[in-house]
Order: sequence, then structure tokens, then C-alpha cells
Amino acid sequence: MSGKRKRLDPSDPKNISNGGDNDDDYLVGINDEGDSSDSEYEGEELEEEDDEEDIPFLDDLLEEEEESGEQQTDDIKKNQQLKPQIKKGKHAINSKSPHVSKDSLLEVSEEDVSEEGKSESEEEEEESDSDEDFEDEADSLMGDSDEGESIEEVEENMQRKEDNQVKNHIDRDSGTDCIPAKNTKKDTDLVKGLSSSKQSENFESSESNSVEESLSTEAPKEVADEYEYDSSDEEDLRNTIGNIPMNWYDDYPHIGYNLEGKPILKPDRLDTLDKFLNKLENPDFRRTVFDKQTGQDIRLSDEDLEIAKRLMGRRVPQLGYNMYEKFEDIFSHEVQEMPLSGRPDHKRSFIPSKSEAAYVAKRALQIRQNKIKYNEKKKEIKRVFSYDLWHDEGTKMRGIYNHMPAPKRRLPGHGESYRPPIEYLSLDPKAREARLFPSIRKVPAYSKYIQEQWDRCLNLYLAPRQRVRKIQASSTDLIPLLPKPQDLRPFPTQEALVFKGHNSIIRTISVHPLGKYLASGSDDRTVKIWETSTGRCLRSFDVEGAVKCVSWNPSSKLFLLGVAFDNNLVFINPETYLVDKIVVNQTNQIFRYEPDQGDYIRPDRVVSAVKWRTASADEWAKGYRIIVEHFRNIKEIVWHKQGDYFATVVPEGDHRSVLMHQLSRWRSQVPFNKCKGRIQTIAFHPKLPFLYVVTQTHVRVYNLLKQQMTKKVQANCRWISSIAVHPGGEHFLIGGYDRKLNWFEMECTRRPHLLRYHKSAVRSVAYHRKYPLFASAADEGRVIVCHGMVYNDWVKDPLIVPLKELKGHRFFDDLYVLDIAWHPFEAYLFTAGADATIRLWH
Repeated sequence: MSGKRKRLDPSDPKNISNGGDNDDDYLVGINDEGDSSDSEYEGEELEEEDDEEDIPFLDDLLEEEEESGEQQTDDIKKNQQLKPQIKKGKHAINSKSPHVSKDSLLEVSEEDVSEEGKSESEEEEEESDSDEDFEDEADSLMGDSDEGESIEEVEENMQRKEDNQVKNHIDRDSGTDCIPAKNTKKDTDLVKGLSSSKQSENFESSESNSVEESLSTEAPKEVADEYEYDSSDEEDLRNTIGNIPMNWYDDYPHIGYNLEGKPILKPDRLDTLDKFLNKLENPDFRRTVFDKQTGQDIRLSDEDLEIAKRLMGRRVPQLGYNMYEKFEDIFSHEVQEMPLSGRPDHKRSFIPSKSEAAYVAKRALQIRQNKIKYNEKKKEIKRVFSYDLWHDEGTKMRGIYNHMPAPKRRLPGHGESYRPPIEYLSLDPKAREARLFPSIRKVPAYSKYIQEQWDRCLNLYLAPRQRVRKIQASSTDLIPLLPKPQDLRPFPTQEALVFKGHNSIIRTISVHPLGKYLASGSDDRTVKIWETSTGRCLRSFDVEGAVKCVSWNPSSKLFLLGVAFDNNLVFINPETYLVDKIVVNQTNQIFRYEPDQGDYIRPDRVVSAVKWRTASADEWAKGYRIIVEHFRNIKEIVWHKQGDYFATVVPEGDHRSVLMHQLSRWRSQVPFNKCKGRIQTIAFHPKLPFLYVVTQTHVRVYNLLKQQMTKKVQANCRWISSIAVHPGGEHFLIGGYDRKLNWFEMECTRRPHLLRYHKSAVRSVAYHRKYPLFASAADEGRVIVCHGMVYNDWVKDPLIVPLKELKGHRFFDDLYVLDIAWHPFEAYLFTAGADATIRLWH
């Protein structure tokens, strides 16, 4: 059963669709069950959409009206035929009223909405009521014509609306909005109904003539050339979205909005097969482009193609345009008749200048003194013309290719001198007297003259010649090509912080493995703990002597600092509120009691050299945890990378100058039975169980597992002061008091890289653990930072480039910088100076 139509209230928001602009949703069919039954109307809508392109014009409408007028026989049939049409027309006229918008008017014929089981009596009553309504409506329509608006005017208005619908239909194909096809069908039915009610032929003829005149008067508008006038490229665009990416509308059914703010539906696009067929069949396929803003295919004209060709050829788009037209300044090309300012001239503008008068008097005096001569004729230089008999020989010699000159003759010596100096005379007395001639007249002829000339001729004729190639080289060619320092960043370049707090020379510094804390020892018998980020002093410890060395334990599980002064080695736990309490408590728990030695018996030479003991109650309160007493003064503490073993250097201990200790068991040992030379410093290998023992002139490398010496390196300096091992372990750096800096490779220690850029004794050297950087400090007050890149290829030498020279410490007691240390993770450098300050460079 087909659903019937009812009138919807436009004020009810439920009756308005979400889109608001889809006119095809105005009529909805309702079935008995309350569901929409639009099966019949869907077919009608599809047919109406197909007929939108073929809307009949007024000529076809007039012919259909004449045929329908001949078929009308009686007035009853006319009334029955006109009743639904006039009602529909009336609703359409009301919907087309300029005071009511199309979006707000959603109406459906109320007479078509009824239930399925309606009786025949009710239908007859409805027919009678409809007849009365028709008579009233017809009287109202005819009355409107009496009031000043005839049927002709109504039909003209309908015709004008129909033309607008056709135009809107065409605009819809071009990306603009259009009126739905159902309203068009209503207007067509209304025109047919009105034409069937005509009562005179004059009315029909006048109407047709007026329509034909209106059609004949309408002519297509001429499209002006857009290049003939100055206009914006976006002036006639109907899509008002602006210059935005069109991919924002990929998920929407519309492509933009028109000037009225209504959405513009996307036109249908071709599928892959249609595109392929269009490519084969369409002759204009290669000159068709897709417009993303309107969603249409635009055919380029010959003028557009010509412009594109000229642009691709890097030419001016418009033919005949002169890019180099003569410039005419709009401000200065016209001569102004009136001055810009009416201010009177200054007095100095018409009074003679005194400076010019003095200059003229000076020049006049020079002319009178004949110092300046005017109109003086220049002396002509007489050139003596000389004839060159061999001027043509040069052109002949130019034709000789790869000319090889003859070898030069030997220069004469003093062997045939007639009276040479005494020291050049022969030792034979007879030959000695034969060469002494009193005068030139008594000098005999040269006996070998003819023979020498003959040998010269044979040399020119028979001897082979060779070309001597001159090497064109400059001193700059001998300098190796080094990269620019700017390309080797990061490295420290300027001073960032100054740590002040000590009162005497700072001899040693050490950076915590995490990089948060810095420990320093000074001759003022204090050890201070600093915060590296702010330069604030966190703790200060007083000791009983001048501090020689401080060194942090490299293990992250312990917060322990080793301090060496006099003959004592003290391990301190510098507890602060910034340190993790778990690590601090763990450190205190380990060193609170002495470990069990078991059956271990200390050797006599160890007992006489080292003594371990726990800290007393007063010492524990100061921060002391373990005290290791040595038999001589300690110079240095060196930790193993694991943090359990460490070594101390006692320079005056002879064969016991190097002592090895184990922190967890409180054990010590003397690794060497004898020692050749005075030991200066020691260092552990970062990866292998090797120990570097440095004397004044040698570096010995020992294998701790095999307990034997693996290599002996003779340093290229007189007195070694410090050593630093590269993090890779294959290179090490030593500095000496003789101002030299040597870079050694473990595979080739005979030819070290010698660096001589310091002017005084080198005190300390250090490698960075992460970056390819190393630094050296000397007594002249300079700290030099260098780039040291080590390659995996052993054949390639390391790249060493000096980067920056850092100066900031002051001179004190013939000393400047005594110790340096790198930050473990950042390119920061800490320097300790004799001026009681520590400076941070970044």
C-alpha cells in the first residue's frame, strides 16, 4: 500500500533534515506501520533527476497547452482536472514567494495523506469540498487578475522562475547549488493547468508571442577576455572557502560553500575504466586539467597552452611584454616650478667663503714661487731605433716542441790559476814552484784548451739530454690539511663558573662518576665537596696535613672519597642532603666493621709498609670511615674501574713505591721486588688487566694476570710529569717538565706524535671519557684543548687538531694550573689553579 502525504510543520526541528540543504528530502512517504515507504517515490525521484537535464522550454509547454485545450470538452472535467493542479500551483507559488525561504518551507500535500481503510462516503464528501475549494481558488486567481495581475503576468512569473531553475541546473553541473526537480515539476503542472483554463484564443496568441519575444531578446552574454582587464584571480569563484588545502573536504559530500553559505556538492567523478576510455576517445584529454577547488575538469584554451609553453621555456607569459622598459620615476620626472620650502637663503650662501679665499691665496703664492707650473710642455724622449738581426729567430724556436736545452759547461776552477793563494798550491815542491808566476806576461798558454773544446763539441753532438723538471712547491703544501675547529664541536670555549672557598694552592680535583659533585684538596688542609651545576660548596672537611690527592670511588654503589695527605690515606663518606640515602647507608654499613681475614697472614714487608684501621668515634663523626697508614708520604691514588682495587704511589719507597690494595678485604701487597728509577705516577688500563708504571724517562706496561712486563716504552722527554690512558686503551698520552707532550700508540711506540705548543712545564693531561677530546695544562697559565680522533683502522693515524686555548687563572708562586679533570658526560673541563680557585669551562 502506498503511503499518503501530509503537511509538515516547518517550525518543528524534527522535520528538518541534518543537512538542511538537500531539497530531495522534502517529501517523505509514511506507511501504516509508521515507517517511511519511499519505494514508489524513489523511482519518481530518480526519473525526475534524469529529467532535470531535459526541462522543457516554453515552446514545448505552449504546444502541450494547445493540445490539452482541444481535448477539454465540458466544464466539469475541466474543474476536476484543474483542482489538484491549481492546488499544487498555489502551494508552489506560496513556496516561491520572496518572503518565504526554500529551506524553511517543508510542505507536503495534506489531501494525499489518509489512512488505508477510508470509506467511499468520506471520499465523496472530500470531492464536494474540493469542488468548493476549487471554485474559491479559481475566483481568487481571477480576482487577482482584476486587481492588477493577470494570468499572463502569473505565467510570465512562472516562466521566469522556470528559466532560473534551468540556470540553477546548469550551475549545479559547474559546482553551484540548484533548486530540486520536484518543485520544477510542480511549476510545470501549474503552467499546464493555467493554460487549460484559457477561454479565448487571443490570450493564447498574445502569451505565445510574448514568450517568443522574451526568448528572442535573450542573447548569450559575451565572455570578456580576463587578460584584457585587471582583476583578481579569485574574483568570480563561487567556492568561498578561501586558499585552504582541499584535502580537508575528502571525507565530506560537499566541496565548499557558495556565496549564500550553502554547501556545494561534489560532482561525480569517473572511475578507472571511464578515465581510460576518456583518455582514448577524448581528443582534448591532454589539454584538460582538474580543478581541486571546484572538482571539475577544465579544458585549457589555446591561449592558456601558449602561456604554459612560454613559462616552461622560461619566457615572458605575455607576448610583446617588455620586461626592461625604461623606468620613469614618478617623483622626479616632472620639474617642479615652485620650491619645496619657502625658507630664505642663509647669509653664508651669498658671502664669500674665507676658507676658499685662503686656499686661493695659497695656490697663488705657490705659482709666484714657481712651485706650480702651468702650460709647461713635456720633454719628448728621443728613442733611438735599433735593428735586430735575429728578431725572426724567436718565431722559429717557438715551433720546436719539447725542446731540451744543452747541458751547461762546468764553471772554471782555481786549479789553473797563475798565482793562487798559498793554501791552494800543491804540496809537491816542484809543482809548487811551477805555478808561481811573477806577472801575467809570463803565464804560458793553456795546454788543455783544444781538448776541452773538442770534448764540448762531442758532448753537444753525441751526449744524450734530459729535461730537468722544477718542482713548484710552497711551504704551505707541507702543512697537513686539518678540519676547521667550528666543525669539531662541542668543546669548551669560555669560562662558566668559578669555585671560590680555598685559601691556598689547590693541588688536586676529582669529579664524581655521575658528574654531580666535585672534590678538591688544597694546601690549606681542607677537602671541599662542590655542586658542579651551581658552584656551591656542600661540605668541607679538615685534615691534618696538605692534601696531595683526592679521588672518587668509580662504583655507583658506594659514595666514597679517597683523600691522601702526608702518609695517611683516609676514606670519607661526604654525606649531604642531595645524595641518595640508600647509597650513603650502604657505604656506612660496609665500613662499620673490619672484615674477617680468616687464615690470611700478612707478609712482613706489607706489615711494615701498610696498616689498616677503622675510624674512632670522633673520626667517624668527622666523616672518616677507613684509615690506611703508609710508611712514607703518599703522592697519588689510582682506582681500578671496578672500584674494589686501588693503588697508591709512594715515591720514596724504593721497590715498595707502588702498593696494591683491596678495599673489600682490607688487604695490601707489594707487586715489585725491585724498581729501576723513581716512580712518578701509575695508571690502570680501562679494559685489560694492565698497569702502566711511569718513571722519569720510561713507561712500563705490566700484565697483572701473568705478572710480567709486556712492553717498555722510552719516552721522548727528560722528565715525565703525568700520564693519561685513552678510553679505548690503545693510546696513551704523557706530559713532561721539558714542555713536551707525546701521544703514543701501543702498536707502534717508537714514533710518537710530538706536540710542542707549551712554553713551560706540563703539569697535567687528561682524556675525555665520551668525546674525542684531550687537554693539557702547563705553568705558563694556558690550558689547551685538542681534538683527538682515534679510528678503528689501525693503519690510519689519529687526527690531532688544536681547538682552544683557555686562560683565566692568575700567577702565584711560579705556578698556574696544577690539575685538570673532564666531566664524565658533558664537554665541560674543570681546572685547579695556584690562585685558590677552580674554574669550569664549557
